[in-house]
Amino acid sequence: MPVVLLLDIDDVLVLPVGYKRGIPATLETFTRRLGWEIPMPTEADIEWFEASGVTSEWDSTAICLAGLLLEAARLDEDWIVPDFEEAMARLAARALDSAQIRPNYVAWVKAAGEAAQPGERPSQAAWQLWRREALPQLPRPEALEALLKILLANTHHLSCPTTAVFQTWMVGSRAYQEAYGRPAPIEVTRGLLEEDRPLLTREGARALIHVWYEGRLAPAFYTLRPSRPPLKEPAPPRPVYSPEAELAARQIGLEDWPPVGLGRLFWLAETVGLQENPSKPHLIHGMAAFASAIASVDGIPEPHALQSAYETLQIGTLIGPLAEWAEFPWHVVLVEDSVKGIQGVFRTVRRLYELGMSVRLTVFGVAPHPGPKAEVLEAYADRLVPSVNDVVDEIVRLCRNG
Repeated sequence: MPVVLLLDIDDVLVLPVGYKRGIPATLETFTRRLGWEIPMPTEADIEWFEASGVTSEWDSTAICLAGLLLEAARLDEDWIVPDFEEAMARLAARALDSAQIRPNYVAWVKAAGEAAQPGERPSQAAWQLWRREALPQLPRPEALEALLKILLANTHHLSCPTTAVFQTWMVGSRAYQEAYGRPAPIEVTRGLLEEDRPLLTREGARALIHVWYEGRLAPAFYTLRPSRPPLKEPAPPRPVYSPEAELAARQIGLEDWPPVGLGRLFWLAETVGLQENPSKPHLIHGMAAFASAIASVDGIPEPHALQSAYETLQIGTLIGPLAEWAEFPWHVVLVEDSVKGIQGVFRTVRRLYELGMSVRLTVFGVAPHPGPKAEVLEAYADRLVPSVNDVVDEIVRLCRNG
C-alpha cells in the first residue's frame, strides 16, 4: 500500500521560535506606542491558542489587540473614532492607566476558536462574536465596530495593522520591503524566523529521503505557514506568498518536497474563485496536500493536481489524476500537532473513501510535554509521541512493508 506522508511544520519539524516570539513582539509594538505596560501572552497562553484551534498568529495577534482596545473602551470613550491610526494616536494621548487594562488573551482567543465555523477564520468569528455580545454594552459601538473590522475582518492582508507588523518581525524590514514592494511599518534589523530550530534530526531526514528515493513515499508539507504559489511566476505582495514554509524545509534538508502552505492554497482559491478560507481544517487543504504529495512523485504538474483536488470536491467524483490514482490502495500518514489539522485530513480521507478510493489513515499526534495540547490531541491521534523523531522508523517500515 503506497504511503502518502503529510507533515505539519511548526512544532513538528521545526521549533517556531520566531512565530511564538512574534506574537508578544507585535503586541508590544502597539502597547508601547500607547504608553502601556501590561503582560504579554506567555508560551503557555500560546499553547492554549493552538489547543483552541487558533493556529495562525495573524489571527491570534489581531484578536489579542482587539481585546485590549475593547478593554480601553470600557475605561474611556474619547479616543474612539473609526480610523485606526487616528484612534491609536488619540488613545496614546489619553495616557490611560494601563494597570486598569485586564488582558484575558486565552479567553478571547479560545472563544473565537470555538465560535469559528468551517471555512471561517477565528479572527472573523471574534469580530462577529464581539459585535453581538460586547459592542452593545460599550460607548460609540459603530466606531468600535469599524476598528474591529480593520483588525479582524481580513488578517491575511497587509491592510491589517497587526499582520503588517508581525510580518516585519518575522522577516526583518529589508526582506519585508523586498517581498511586498512597500516600506516596512517598523524597523527590524533581523527577522525572528532566523531563530527557528530544527526538530527533525539529520538522521531522520535522511531515512525519509531514502524511502522517497526508492519511490515508496509520496510526501508533502501540510502547513499554515505562508509559502510560494505552485508556479514560478512572481507572486502578488500578500502575506500568504512569503516563502516561510520553504525556509523551514531548507532548515531540515527537505527542500525538494512540496510545501502546501498558504501560498498554494490562496493561489488555488484565486484561480478557481473560492471565497472561503481554504486552510485547515477546510477540506480543500487536506485534499490539496494529498494531491500535491502524489503529484510530486508521479511527474504531474502541481497546478494540475491542485485544480483536480478542487474539482473533485465540487463535482463529487474523482477527477483527473485523482481518478487515475484510485486504482491503488493508499495509506495516509499524518504527523500533526493541531486538532484542526487532524480534523481536516480525517475529512479528506473520508471523502476520498466515499468517492471510491481505497484509503486509510494513521495519525501521529506530536506533543513534547503534558499540557492542554497533549490532552486535546490524545482524543484524535492514533498515537501520541513527544517528537517526530519517534515515528520516523515506523514510517519507514510502513513504506517498505505496508
